[in-house]
Amino acid sequence: MTMALTEAPASPLTRRRAEATAAVVALLVGLWNVWVPSFWRDESVSALAASRPIGELWDLLGHMDRVHQFYYYLLRPVAWISTSEFALRLPSVLAMAGAAYGIVALGRQLASTRAGLLAGLVFAVLPMVTRYAQEVRSYAIVTALAVLATWLLVTPREKQYPYRLTILVLGLFHVYGLLLVVAHAFIAPDRKRFLQGMLLVGLGLSGYAVTAAFQRDTQLGWLRSPTWEALPAFAQEVMGSRWGMVPLLALAVFGARGALGRVAVPWALMIPLSMLISLVYPIYSPRYVLFALPALALLAGAGLDRLRPKPLAWAGLALLTALTVPKHLWLRAPDHRPDDLRSMAAALSERQRPGDAVLYVDEYYTWFAGVYAEPYRKLIELRPRDIGEYERVWVVSGGRKHQNSAFVETDQSYLDLQKKYKARYFKDFGYSWFALYQRR
Repeated sequence: MTMALTEAPASPLTRRRAEATAAVVALLVGLWNVWVPSFWRDESVSALAASRPIGELWDLLGHMDRVHQFYYYLLRPVAWISTSEFALRLPSVLAMAGAAYGIVALGRQLASTRAGLLAGLVFAVLPMVTRYAQEVRSYAIVTALAVLATWLLVTPREKQYPYRLTILVLGLFHVYGLLLVVAHAFIAPDRKRFLQGMLLVGLGLSGYAVTAAFQRDTQLGWLRSPTWEALPAFAQEVMGSRWGMVPLLALAVFGARGALGRVAVPWALMIPLSMLISLVYPIYSPRYVLFALPALALLAGAGLDRLRPKPLAWAGLALLTALTVPKHLWLRAPDHRPDDLRSMAAALSERQRPGDAVLYVDEYYTWFAGVYAEPYRKLIELRPRDIGEYERVWVVSGGRKHQNSAFVETDQSYLDLQKKYKARYFKDFGYSWFALYQRR
């Protein structure tokens, strides 16, 4: 698939400036207060997986998170340097900057340099992009790989190995990102070669997919079939408000023309497709369709580029940006993640006493809460046979309300603890919480 430009081709210097501009804007937005929000439980797992001895990591992977293992291996050299919020989130920030760069290149290839630049800037200012640029998980890298794979697919080349390798790596970082292949099946210039290549990629990923499938209940048991509420919730993630999504979608529809529309529309449709599949087999979560957000940005950028007179494009971009500001400010507050583990560790440190024990429910919750490790190191990990030996026991777990989590209700150690101890204090920090139990 090749582009048909409607304007004089931009010079190489202009193209490089456009791509660099979007990348720098995405980088600066991603770095803005990246160190302020507390790590939350998923980031805690990533940070500990990157920094703990390799044997402990393998023990974790035997229980859960095998689908994230390649991300954990990638993160380990970073953790050797620093385990701070800034250091561990930096790879995701760089990945989103790379995605913005690639979006401009795609837009230039499929429409014009100006459309590509506008698309890259739209992408850079979306709150959902910032949210996952500032997250120690693989989703930003998967998004960048999706952009690279799409660019490789639509750029004429003799060899298909770079594209196939990119899809393989994308699948290793997150298997649900492979939904991109469905979109690519509709836009591949040579469908026969494409299908042959994807067969080889599928064979390469088959063993990995099978082993990961055995952990699905542990990994994704929380997923549910989406309801109508999933649509405004997704809009809230993308733009910060459901009404803010309206101009973005209007621009996307307006921009769905020509070669860019033929590429970006199937790609963007992976978002509702994921929701539809989830009615039968739940796979949908907003972060699992982040890889399709560049398609929305491309369509919106093309829509802005079509506005006349031309200065309206920059006014439209300014309006979109203004609509996102409240969400950007909200995201950068210290406690505006699903868990505030930093405050949780500080509160635990204030209240614990020498000789206190701790019970993690389930036993792997130490990975979800222990990223701010100092107060947890001072506690004695409670073994089932020692229940009743300690005067005070801290229970560390997760659930929206105390004892409102399925594994808490059925965990045998927790049930045994309640027979000999009485709850004296409880505090939650988002999803995660701790409770102090004192011997009866």
